[in-house]
Amino acid sequence: MKDEVSRGALSWLAVAITAMAFMGVYAFLIVISRAPVIGQMFTTPDFFKTGLVTHVVLAVVIWFLAFVIFLTHHVTKSSPVMGYELIAPAGALLGVLMIVATPFTGPAYPTLNNYVPVLARPLYYAGVTVFFISAIAGALMRVGAVYSLAFKKNEIPAPAALALLTAGFALVVGASCFAVAWTQLSASGAVKGDVSRIFFESLFWGGGHVLQFANTAGLMAVWALLAREFSGADIVEPKLAGAVFAIMSAFIIAAPFYYMIEPVFSPENRRFFTLLKGYGLSFGPVVFGVALAAKWGRMGAKSAELFGLYASLALFALGGLIALTIEGSDTRIPAHYHGSIGAVTLGFMTMGLFVMSRNGRLAVREKWRKTQLGLYAVGQSLFVVGLFIGGTRGLQRKTFGVEQKLDDAVKFFGMMVMGIGGLMAITSGAIFVVFMIKALTKQGPK
Repeated sequence: MKDEVSRGALSWLAVAITAMAFMGVYAFLIVISRAPVIGQMFTTPDFFKTGLVTHVVLAVVIWFLAFVIFLTHHVTKSSPVMGYELIAPAGALLGVLMIVATPFTGPAYPTLNNYVPVLARPLYYAGVTVFFISAIAGALMRVGAVYSLAFKKNEIPAPAALALLTAGFALVVGASCFAVAWTQLSASGAVKGDVSRIFFESLFWGGGHVLQFANTAGLMAVWALLAREFSGADIVEPKLAGAVFAIMSAFIIAAPFYYMIEPVFSPENRRFFTLLKGYGLSFGPVVFGVALAAKWGRMGAKSAELFGLYASLALFALGGLIALTIEGSDTRIPAHYHGSIGAVTLGFMTMGLFVMSRNGRLAVREKWRKTQLGLYAVGQSLFVVGLFIGGTRGLQRKTFGVEQKLDDAVKFFGMMVMGIGGLMAITSGAIFVVFMIKALTKQGPK
């Protein structure tokens, strides 16, 4: 492994792990605020809303996107990294630190809008902006290498390369949706001093949906890379992969143009992006998931990473099944998306352990790697099931502590299961962070 390439990949991994470390701290506070008995001690909603905002941004925006760019560097390790490329992860890390620092600089004014929730402070706005600019630059600077190594030199499996290119494309388009939405809101006069949830919901709704294509494509890249490693064959034929990602890209590219048809603040705009994600993200993961399940008997020796690969598939399927039961605005909604994003996190954890173990930076016995992955898989599954149980009794999402009104045994039981599972998943995340810090600080092979 060349040192220059290693620095590029490890720099983005450092950004991802920094985000994960801080998101774990905030997740711990959120979980105990919803758990029965303990949660009754927390009577200041803004404190926990601030924690939720910070956790969500770190967990489903920064950790995911930074890891996808790390993965892009990993698969293009034979292509030299220019010195200027290292400016991007440095900027991304600065953005993360600005976001994390915001709650400690005064009242945070949390707004629980979807996808990119907000702390209405200039430092937070600057941190998010700096991170996105850095992430876009980091992704774009590797596009040429991914294309060349996949389709000219055949060094990268075509399905994985197409997945990573689609993820980068979704990142750019998602950010462009934010820019278009801001322009329309500004022209309407809504920007002037407006820090309402409706304003930020309109700003981030469309682009936030598009970013889910980036996260899902990143998980599909992990499935494709690990399937190739364990079975020796592509997860699907390159032509089928091309069709899958062409369909996903068609949905992605439609996103910014819809703002010309219906303005950002219209109900039609909101419904369009809901349908865009619902239909656009249904086909690809099903095709890859079915293909992965069919390869179960051809995966060679069982290992911790093989377990993580199939556990991520199972968790993703659980989240999808729960989506079919959603009615109204109860905790079945977070149960669904915590299944889906938990699957992405588990897949990325699995890939991180695989890469760092394979390149000699992580010397952790397999039983400990499997324990860490198993703890997350079981914990996140319990977390999701607990939220689902609460939702069947009408427990409202985005309520904490005394606001939850755990007034019957089913709600109480559901939140107990959620709390136990959440603490297991957080513990697993902490172990993973320790593993990755160990890998990042160890000198790799010459």
